[in-house]
Amino acid sequence: MKKFYTFASLMMVSVITFSQIADNAFPEPTDVSTRTLKSHLNFDPNGTKATPFWSEDFSGGIPATWNNGSTPTPPVISAPWVYRGANTTPNVSTGSQGAYAGTNGPIQSPTASNGFVIFDSDYYDNGGTAGNFGAGQYPCNSITGGAPTGHVGTLTTDSIDCSMYTDVTMVFNSFYREYTGIAKVAFSIDGGITFTDTVEVHPEIEVNERTESDYQVMVRFPQNIAGNSNVMIQFIYDGTILYNTIYNGYYFWMIDDIELMETPAHLIDLSSETFGGWWVGYQSTGDLGIDYTFNPINQAQVNPYRFEAVVANNGSSAQTNVTMHIDVQNGGTSVFSTYSNPITLNVMANDTLVTPTFTPSTLGYHQIEYWVTSDSFPTTDTIGRGTVVTDSVYAVDFDWDSDGANAGGGYYLGRSCGGQSLGNAFDMYVNDQVTSISFHVNDQSVAGANIAVLLYEIDPMVTPYAPIYLGQSDDYTLTQSDIDSWVTVAFSDPLDVYAGTTYIAAVQGYANPVDTSLISSSSNDNTLSFVQDNGCDIGSGGFGYWYSTSSPLLIRMNLGDVTAPPVSIDEDLFDGTFSVYPNPSDGKFNIDLVNVNDGTYSISVDNILGEEVYSEVRSVIHTYSDVLDLTNLSKGVYMLNVKNENTSTSRKIIIE
Repeated sequence: MKKFYTFASLMMVSVITFSQIADNAFPEPTDVSTRTLKSHLNFDPNGTKATPFWSEDFSGGIPATWNNGSTPTPPVISAPWVYRGANTTPNVSTGSQGAYAGTNGPIQSPTASNGFVIFDSDYYDNGGTAGNFGAGQYPCNSITGGAPTGHVGTLTTDSIDCSMYTDVTMVFNSFYREYTGIAKVAFSIDGGITFTDTVEVHPEIEVNERTESDYQVMVRFPQNIAGNSNVMIQFIYDGTILYNTIYNGYYFWMIDDIELMETPAHLIDLSSETFGGWWVGYQSTGDLGIDYTFNPINQAQVNPYRFEAVVANNGSSAQTNVTMHIDVQNGGTSVFSTYSNPITLNVMANDTLVTPTFTPSTLGYHQIEYWVTSDSFPTTDTIGRGTVVTDSVYAVDFDWDSDGANAGGGYYLGRSCGGQSLGNAFDMYVNDQVTSISFHVNDQSVAGANIAVLLYEIDPMVTPYAPIYLGQSDDYTLTQSDIDSWVTVAFSDPLDVYAGTTYIAAVQGYANPVDTSLISSSSNDNTLSFVQDNGCDIGSGGFGYWYSTSSPLLIRMNLGDVTAPPVSIDEDLFDGTFSVYPNPSDGKFNIDLVNVNDGTYSISVDNILGEEVYSEVRSVIHTYSDVLDLTNLSKGVYMLNVKNENTSTSRKIIIE
């Protein structure tokens, strides 16, 4: 029922990330991840978690009664798990030491500060040196170029008495990144003589993908294992998985805070929530189903919000009348409520639930709340998502925070080796015109770099991608004030776009030995973004090849009357023009009223709850220009309202 794009990763020469679609050549190990599995906690705050009857947080190191190692069949090598403690070298501040570990860092479990364990396949093979395959202490590849050998790490508990519990669930924190190695768990009830019922811990993770560092895993004991008095659990990093006769193993697995508990009878999990139709909706409409977090109202009214989520029954009893609920709020007031058709979920089953759609009628921030109930389970935790219905801005980066957890880094645009193109995909549901493209200039960019914005048409269901060029702007030179800021570049003439077609709003850089330029990235999963290689050999596709990126780009398509610098304009208000810019800003906005009727104008600002947080009254004769200083307000989305005795208008403004 879900939609998947096949990703393969590329070797990189920088800290900037990107990924490749559907290449026949298997990628080399790389220090970046093409996809990150979102943070996930299995128990919500509603008291469904049972008290653990056994736990291990590694505060005293790996227990002496555990077995760390194995005796694999040669030439496979046995390698140990390693304890990271507050006083070990390296300590709890260090994760993988491998050459391709990147900046992932250590596991972020609740008790990570008192210790955790790691199997560092990357480091074991290369000793921390890129390209040094097979030269590490416990190699999984051959340094001579012969057949790779593979390595295995097993960490086995001592005997655990589970005789009082006929259904057992294990929960633990797992930070995992995969190349060809696999993370597994196996069980023994005969004192460790045989281990059976092997379970892959992260089956959803593929090549060059990883979990978040605070990810939590739930493993249900097989029914023949629960209820025994001498259960042993074995954590296995299997680095013998050979791909295409080239590589074994890589990258790492860290675990901490293991708990065993009696499986609750009623336990429902809600995850992978979307509002663009990413999982199921696209199957009937043929579009991408992207979660547009800035959504022009003319597009949103033809393409209503489509709510979906994956719901799993992690309890020991079947759940009846499992129902997903949706509530949409605008200005703190509920404007839409709905729910899915109820279903029955058997034990360990999951399904994607879908509700009726929502068509917005007003501009502004909309808070979407998701929760699930059943006959036996009162409610999951409520998950909130946000989207802004706009007059003209199309984007996927509302939750982006340049200083916070949602900041996704950046992607090279102009480099010494070539000028790449970066772009986001946008489905068009109504005929319109693209007047400009906005983008966030990453703080690693250099003033003086030249860029241009471009528009392409694509068929996103066909790979390799072959976007059709439609037009571009004149070149724009970045200034110092553009660095770490939003910039809008207009097309000389608006470009027509048509319903039923997918477009790429793109930014292009140029080769330059010193004037580097980059575009910032975000963390919205349900998007499709691109990089075109124009001379930097970022993959095997060659010059001009289009790849998908691993994170969405901070590139916005502007429909209607938008000019540079970032400004929202409405031409016929007050018989004149009202504009506000730059937008977003750090809290200072220029307000211009040009050729307007003389009179008294009120200027006010409301927060997303509809509460007035600023107001003033001004007398205007023909023209008014001033700076609105809102630097005392918190970052976020606000509505700027301008009124006279005859009419009024509102503009969304964003403080970053």
